[in-house]
Amino acid sequence: MKCLKKLPDGRVGLDFTYSYPHNPDWIFTTELERINFDEERVQDIRSGNGFIVSPTNGIKKDLKDDHSIFSSKYGNNLSDQDQFQNTFRCKCGMTRSKINLGLKCKFCGQKVENVETNPRYTGWIVIQSDDFFVIHCNLFKSIEFLIGKTELDSIIKYDAQIDEDGHIHIIENEDQPFYGIGMVEFHNRFDEIMDYYKAKFPNKIEYYKNIMENRDKVFTQSIPVFSTMLRPFNEDKESFYFEESNAIYTKINKLVSELNFAKSKFNSNKKIKPTAQLLYDIQVEFMKLYDNIVTICEGKKGTIRSLFAGRYNFTGRCVIVSNPKLRNDQVLLSYNSLVELLHASIINILKKSYNLSSQDAYNRWYAAKINTDPLIVRIIESMIKKHKSGKGIPIIINRNPTINYGSILQMYCVGITYSYTMELPLGVLVSLGADFDGDTLNIWYIINDEFYRAANRVFNPAKSMYISRNDGSFDNRLNHQRDVIINTNTFVSLGRKLYTADELVQLQKMSKSN
Repeated sequence: MKCLKKLPDGRVGLDFTYSYPHNPDWIFTTELERINFDEERVQDIRSGNGFIVSPTNGIKKDLKDDHSIFSSKYGNNLSDQDQFQNTFRCKCGMTRSKINLGLKCKFCGQKVENVETNPRYTGWIVIQSDDFFVIHCNLFKSIEFLIGKTELDSIIKYDAQIDEDGHIHIIENEDQPFYGIGMVEFHNRFDEIMDYYKAKFPNKIEYYKNIMENRDKVFTQSIPVFSTMLRPFNEDKESFYFEESNAIYTKINKLVSELNFAKSKFNSNKKIKPTAQLLYDIQVEFMKLYDNIVTICEGKKGTIRSLFAGRYNFTGRCVIVSNPKLRNDQVLLSYNSLVELLHASIINILKKSYNLSSQDAYNRWYAAKINTDPLIVRIIESMIKKHKSGKGIPIIINRNPTINYGSILQMYCVGITYSYTMELPLGVLVSLGADFDGDTLNIWYIINDEFYRAANRVFNPAKSMYISRNDGSFDNRLNHQRDVIINTNTFVSLGRKLYTADELVQLQKMSKSN
């Protein structure tokens, strides 16, 4: 499934065209919502979900300013760049996860607490004059598509001459009647300009309609500054490192500060840029920010995937190796993986069966992660043998990208290995699209009985995948691999002369029965 796409007019939307299962009668495309930034800013300030960003005073001072773009109000700090993924942790960060809530960390001695922050908390850079506006970044793309990128730029970039009497004259251009009018006049004459280009490009009428439907959102005096959780930064003794959007925000804030200062009736600083140029520069940086956000969100290593790809409880990831002795729904997992996957059950057994306190049980389990503990091994082996499924510990394995039926499999862990690998049967490789050249698989420990029954019914290869869901015939993906068939046939042929007459008759009967 493609999560993010650029629409023809520059807008950004969510694309579910390729989602599973495919329906020829329906195509689902969801656009990201366009919001009125000015209204959103007012609502955020009223509800305590945002703040007004103060004028920039340089990086060093901004880092200490609780109203800067690096404000601690966001809930992040310089040493905590993965806070979104670790909302439950101790002071030093070595002990994490909600399952450990209230337990003391072995290293810092502090209890695990909920340090969750609000990623929707927003700072706002505000243009303070009623005469000045910038264009909503997303709608700018739509307007750009309607008018043309070069032509729109020539309109909003102020270009005028001053005569000897001090009168301003806009340079006329026969091909572009709105050439060089600048941001202020573009705002004042917006409807006129849109009507002109609607008539000029009748084939783009749908984009014109889309823009005018959002007329109240086109111009804004508010630029949102999203959470530092999504734009990490760090500082050491010699250098300051940050994600690119931080640099763009710093420049936008500087330009807006100059614009607000230039408008002041008390200002006589001749070094300040003309307001027309400042507005244009702000718009340019605003669009750089928009493009940067789209870039960091989309793609395999984008922010959206990163957020969804955080660490979860009762999960693991292992390199796979072959084990031809296993059934198609069996695996062997490493000791280290099982200690992590089963940690809640192990701690519970240590408490109830070995009369350990919660803290002592946790410490015993934590030590077992570092050095093999025979007691923990016996507990794991007992869990495998005595699980209510009767087949081993039920798990889910998955190989990314998850694009086919068979990319997710319900399996059983039937034993322990003492390497850092997962042993896998050969028969599921094709379904997973995997091989043994270093591929890794995700692992989920199934705890919930209802989920286990559902997963077993749908995703167990030995139970539900031999018959194709497309045509009802044998699914060749779970067939023996070609190398196995060749070697088996060769082995049979080489030994044929050594078979007795009774054995040959028996082989013939077996062949006919198939």
